[in-house]
Amino acid sequence: MLAPPEEYHDLVSLVRGKAAKNGGRTAVVFPDARRTYAELDVESDRVASGLVRVGFTRGERVAALLFNGPEFLELWFGAAKAGAVLVPLNTGLKGELLRYELEDCQPKGLVVDSRLWEVYAPHRSALGIPQEWRVGSAPGVEAVRPWEELPSDAPLPALATPRPQDAASILYTSGTTGPPKGAVIPHEKLLTTPREIGRRSRLTEGSVLFTALPLFHCNAQEMTTLTALLYDLTAAFDDRFHASTFWETAARVEATHVSLLISMINVLFKQPEKPSDRTHRVHVALTAGATRDLWPRFEQRFGLKLIELYGMTECGCTTLMNPPDAVRVGSVGTPLGFVEAEVVDDDDRPVPDGTRGELIVRPRTPFTMFLGYHGKAEQTVDAWRNLWFHTGDYVTRDAEGYYYFVDRKKDVIRRRGENLAPYDVESVLNRHPAVFESVVVGVPSPLGEEDVKAFVQLRPGAHVAPKELFEFCGEHLPYFMVPRFVEFLEEIPKTANQKAQRFVLRGRRGGVEHDRETLGVVLRKP
Repeated sequence: MLAPPEEYHDLVSLVRGKAAKNGGRTAVVFPDARRTYAELDVESDRVASGLVRVGFTRGERVAALLFNGPEFLELWFGAAKAGAVLVPLNTGLKGELLRYELEDCQPKGLVVDSRLWEVYAPHRSALGIPQEWRVGSAPGVEAVRPWEELPSDAPLPALATPRPQDAASILYTSGTTGPPKGAVIPHEKLLTTPREIGRRSRLTEGSVLFTALPLFHCNAQEMTTLTALLYDLTAAFDDRFHASTFWETAARVEATHVSLLISMINVLFKQPEKPSDRTHRVHVALTAGATRDLWPRFEQRFGLKLIELYGMTECGCTTLMNPPDAVRVGSVGTPLGFVEAEVVDDDDRPVPDGTRGELIVRPRTPFTMFLGYHGKAEQTVDAWRNLWFHTGDYVTRDAEGYYYFVDRKKDVIRRRGENLAPYDVESVLNRHPAVFESVVVGVPSPLGEEDVKAFVQLRPGAHVAPKELFEFCGEHLPYFMVPRFVEFLEEIPKTANQKAQRFVLRGRRGGVEHDRETLGVVLRKP
């Protein structure tokens, strides 16, 4: 196990300090590029000089619509050195949602990947962003200055080092339950969480942290990039998640640690078995959402250890995490050192251990969680009700202090007087050999409250009769949890971070819908 890293409280001191310490050691690896610690420092200095040259001052925002690549990191650290605030945008955004986020954050500049020019161009004149740069080239984008014109070899003026409480970035929430909100992230938070992640990740000298998740998300930023830099290691990235070649890529970059979401876990497990499942160096997977049933089978097949965790943008990409030598299957772990946690009812009163309630958290030390929602004071106050941040997630806690995720509070379905968690139904559906993935939502019921509907994506080449799926659920679920409707989709709609867009499906009727009652499926009731 590695010793705790040096204390850093801002990105600027981190990048400069680690460059002085590690120099020519490889810091980050991308499919077509790599950077040493010294190169990250030098190139981010050049970006900072360029931003200052075009008039950026402390606190002004620069937006990034970029895929994974060295330009993202150079802009991120360069903005910090210039005193600017980075606003990384989801590369899957388009239309009104993209326009909304850019209008909301009001950036002084934007760096856009030319492959995304077509989604940005329709809003360009209305937004009127003063400074624009492009990475790469594409038809119609020639009038925008290339990225190479932003970095400057002019000496970087002497600028004040950011304070721990200064904003480093604005990260927009996924918007799956309403308009996105920009969480303002201070420098201290960005470094506190990775320090704690490293302590529970079984890191050793020479560890390589690999992710296929996008850098615009806190997961790739904190769990991979900053954890690696803090502990003098290497961070490796893929351009996106490729299930069929994931383990081959992990082997090629000599990864020892990977970050996986539940959708990635399910997809990887459903790939055909092959030798590369174990011909890699990965021995730890940091995960979120692994089921009790799948957990040991995944470990056995891929020859690694799962360390389950819980987190969110506002309170740290990791807030709860299993201790490395005391992992409890099915649990998201215990609170990290910087945070207090509690489980409460709808009146914010603590509930007994073993009782479902909402998870609320608060920091033990200053500036280790988000500062608030950009331009949304009321939503910030509501989220911090009674001096605790309300996650909107249901959990339980056992007598030893381990927490267990139940479901999103807002996604709970109310059916015939019973509350049920979509997660429970999805876990059963996903066990059917023909099912690749599923999303379960509530839809309006003529009897009041809601009926349960499942959207199902089948495995390639697989077929299953709707009645068989209903009967399968009836065998493994209480009668009131069995879906009333099933609709097959070619593909479950996802965000760029591979999360199901539940809000797109919630309440949706129509399509080629199969009704359990019409099919005459009889459920056994107690």
